[in-house]
Amino acid sequence: MKEDLGEVAGQLTDLSGIGPVYLVGGSLRDRILKRPSRDYDFVVAGNAKAFAKSVATKFGVRIIEMGKGKKPVYRVVSGDKVLDFSPLHGKNIDDDLRNRDFTINGLGVDLSSEDLIDPVGGRDDITAETIRLISNEAISADPLRMLRAFRLGAVLGFNITPQTLSAIADQVSLVTRSAGERIKSELLGLIEAERSFPYLKQMSDVGLLMEIIPELESCCNHPPDSNEQSIYEHVTRTYEEMEALLTEYPSTWPEYAEPMGHYLEQNNRKGLLKLAALFHDLGKPLTYSVDDTGRVKYLTHEDKGALVAGDICARLRMSGRERSYVDLIVRNHLHPLHLFDARQRGVLTTKGIIRFFTRHENDAVGLLLHSLADQRAKVVHNTKFEENFVAFLDEVFQRYFNDFKAAITAPQLISGKDLIEHFGLSPSRLFGELLHKVEDARLNREIETREEAFDLVDSLVSERQFAEMEAKRDPLN
Repeated sequence: MKEDLGEVAGQLTDLSGIGPVYLVGGSLRDRILKRPSRDYDFVVAGNAKAFAKSVATKFGVRIIEMGKGKKPVYRVVSGDKVLDFSPLHGKNIDDDLRNRDFTINGLGVDLSSEDLIDPVGGRDDITAETIRLISNEAISADPLRMLRAFRLGAVLGFNITPQTLSAIADQVSLVTRSAGERIKSELLGLIEAERSFPYLKQMSDVGLLMEIIPELESCCNHPPDSNEQSIYEHVTRTYEEMEALLTEYPSTWPEYAEPMGHYLEQNNRKGLLKLAALFHDLGKPLTYSVDDTGRVKYLTHEDKGALVAGDICARLRMSGRERSYVDLIVRNHLHPLHLFDARQRGVLTTKGIIRFFTRHENDAVGLLLHSLADQRAKVVHNTKFEENFVAFLDEVFQRYFNDFKAAITAPQLISGKDLIEHFGLSPSRLFGELLHKVEDARLNREIETREEAFDLVDSLVSERQFAEMEAKRDPLN
């Protein structure tokens, strides 16, 4: 253990006169599982604040006071390690550990003797890969622990005991007492796990998912009076298919696996794509209609859904960047399907594809992956349709990575300086319009050289001047 803590251990054990100090919780669990850890929780039998200050002084940093009321926490950050110090709660360390959330977090080690303290059977549950509440009262003490059970299960791959699931089902309504930021942290921690869907389904089964995102409830009975897949079943299946795609894409598109991986690993996009999959049809219950032929329609459901998703993200205190990405996927999730429909009808043009790329740029990857997950999640599994759709995506990805990405990073054919020197134009709104049209023509391979760019600008300026002259003419002359 001292080897794991490295320099930190020396700073802790050198201090005396404070009282027993115990390392507790998740870092011990991770050590048993041979998982890396950078967060360490300590319980101090004496003055926790004084002890934390002493440790901070040795590292040349200040303590950060956290928590409120009777449960203060004093944080010390040293390099890549975060050390949290809390006072002892209860008569002794056994009492303190029995008041924690799950048995796998109810472990402690006395720093002086390095003896393991396990009053709740946490070591056995770690070996059995089991998530078990220490007591039902653990939920009322902190309702967020219900969500944490599923997050830990997903991250560790552990099973949640039936008794724990039952206790959560009985108390799901308490979760709304938790702050949005805390719910977001646990929810995204769950969603970011590579195999999160089984735990999301369990959350749904016990009613916890609906408590956190009540907007999903209206999806359960749509379309009404139908034996078809409900909207709720579809969005959860889309989530499941998206999770599978995020694992499969390197083997599905090996030639593009590296740039796709680079895109997905940045800015938490994997987790946000799964969240957007869960949200993408939230606008359908709000736009449900039946036309004269009896056909069900959901006109503009993508725009309505984006507004609903935005409200949820705001309630969860998600960042502006996170909210914008979810909005982009939900609001534009039909765009790739429209391109595919145009291809099937023989009317898709190169300009249409380039317009999709220029509008969404890097996020074209996320939208294309979502569209495939969305189609795979349909209740009627049409193998021929899926084969055609995957073939279409193959072509679009080829154009995107091999043609568009190369073209978009190439130097522009002309600049604003050229417009001034070659055409005698003054900086104005016209500059942007001309440069945009030149760039659009280059991306569509309508022009390739500076000379062709100058010719295009010349014709565009002439057309504009002619139009302005015509507009000024007196219609009576």
